[in-house]
Amino acid sequence: MTKHTATDDVSLLQMMKDGDHEAFTAIYNKYWYPLMQHTMKAVRVYSEAEDIVQEIFVSIWKNRAKLEINYTLSTYLFNSARYMAIRNIERNITRSNYLQRLSDQIDNGGVPSPETLLHMRNLEEKIEQAIANLPEKMREIFNLSRKQQLSYKEIALQLGISEETVRKQISNALQRLRNQVGYMPAGLIFLLSLIPHHS
Repeated sequence: MTKHTATDDVSLLQMMKDGDHEAFTAIYNKYWYPLMQHTMKAVRVYSEAEDIVQEIFVSIWKNRAKLEINYTLSTYLFNSARYMAIRNIERNITRSNYLQRLSDQIDNGGVPSPETLLHMRNLEEKIEQAIANLPEKMREIFNLSRKQQLSYKEIALQLGISEETVRKQISNALQRLRNQVGYMPAGLIFLLSLIPHHS
């Protein structure tokens, strides 16, 4: 059995696309744990995070010959994990034609295509810009909810306002985001603004 000396992702990816299982194993060993950590921040259930990560690796091996990645392998893997985490959470929240159209773009193996990931990234950028344009108090309340994941009650206590005020501010924030970004379910807007980015 040949032992690879190449450790850079470009070389490993090319060898894997040529059918080299050892190169695939090297990629798996390099990224499995970081992807698990990344995915756990989103789904918070170990078995679900493990399923997502395993599905990513099964898919890239199954589709290795036709896999076209226009940016780094790490970016592709982490963005795939983020996208699939969003889908995992979204299944328990709501369904919509918009989300179904995104789901229809996913490759046979279950991992989103680079085009879908680019589309999701563009949506995220639009949402972040729209959040930055919110009135100061509304933005503060929204960020306490989405970034620190505080409940309405916790936000109300921290800011000295009523829970109803918090509820209205978040509802108004989501409406403003919809108006600026274009229609999409509130659940998707919230999730896209919530899932941690990989840098």
